[in-house]
Amino acid sequence: MPGQLLVRFILLQKRLLRKGSFLLMLCLAPLLAAGVGRLSEESAGIATIALYLPEGDAAAQETSGRLLKEKGVLRYLLCEDGEHARRMTETGEADAAWIFAEDFSERIEELAGRRRVRPVVTVVERKDSVSLILGREILSAAIYPSFSYAVYTSFVRDELGLAEITDEELRRVYDSVAVEGSLFQMMYADETPGESEDFTYVQAPLRGILAIWFTFVGLAASLYFMQDEERGVYGKVPVKKRLSAAYAVGAVFLLDAALVLLLSCKLAGVFTDGKREVISCAVFALCVLAFTNLLRMLCRTPRRLGMIFLPLLAAMLALCPVFLNLPYFKAGKLLLPPWYYLQSIHNMRYIYEMAIYTVILMLASIVLQQVRSRAA
Repeated sequence: MPGQLLVRFILLQKRLLRKGSFLLMLCLAPLLAAGVGRLSEESAGIATIALYLPEGDAAAQETSGRLLKEKGVLRYLLCEDGEHARRMTETGEADAAWIFAEDFSERIEELAGRRRVRPVVTVVERKDSVSLILGREILSAAIYPSFSYAVYTSFVRDELGLAEITDEELRRVYDSVAVEGSLFQMMYADETPGESEDFTYVQAPLRGILAIWFTFVGLAASLYFMQDEERGVYGKVPVKKRLSAAYAVGAVFLLDAALVLLLSCKLAGVFTDGKREVISCAVFALCVLAFTNLLRMLCRTPRRLGMIFLPLLAAMLALCPVFLNLPYFKAGKLLLPPWYYLQSIHNMRYIYEMAIYTVILMLASIVLQQVRSRAA
């Protein structure tokens, strides 16, 4: 029996690999992933900042180092002087200009000691936008460490009267009590602790797109089975055993797609823990197999199944956390396999929920199959 199953698997696999449409479907995911992975390494952003830094100012150089070392949503263009940065903004080459003061360090110290308030960075913007509001927050976060150290130095020397203490000693004590890492701990809604992912905004939606692609591979498998069924390929298979045949065909499709999915996540740089990725992908494959076969049985004809492709795509894009994670329509989300998969990567609880949902779908399919076999 296992030998026969292996032979059938090899024959079906060979038949699929001869189909150009199936190979093209499999190639789309890694090509997209490789492109996204390459794009995330390039200098790209949702806003371009013309940046002027005075030479010889240590605090300004430290601040710029914090800005430039991070791969984020902003792209920086270094300018020769402040006027050059302004011109780039006026001509549309940049969305904003950040012009650091020539005496940046001195102004930070004055501000920290509350002796005088002068702008440390001049911000010139063509128009206000969400990306530039975010940019100002990024700029403030980059300036803050220098300002924090200046406040600390001013307090120790002026308020505590320890003017004779050296800069080296001040820095040593400051660094010894500095908080490393994030001041905040990420927690999911079910109070499960989590970790933030080191992904760029370009990479973020890729897993969701791949999950939807995987679901459509399952739908394609069901459509493929229905077309074969209409041609009489399964004419000798009893009606009550058609569900098992459909699962076998879908399993071959999704086994190939699962390997491509894992490879694509690796290529795109969104791969997390290997064990969790494999387990989550395996349960997701079973869930998609059960989901698409139940849809196949409900639609009954290839034409009807094809008609739900676009509405289903719209529902998954809207309800699954691909681009946005909306807090509404929870009941609709619970009906879509990609939602469970995308949640399970961060929280093991959703793997169990996805498995329970899969069992419910399979039982519903079996009941529907029994009803139809009796009717036949």
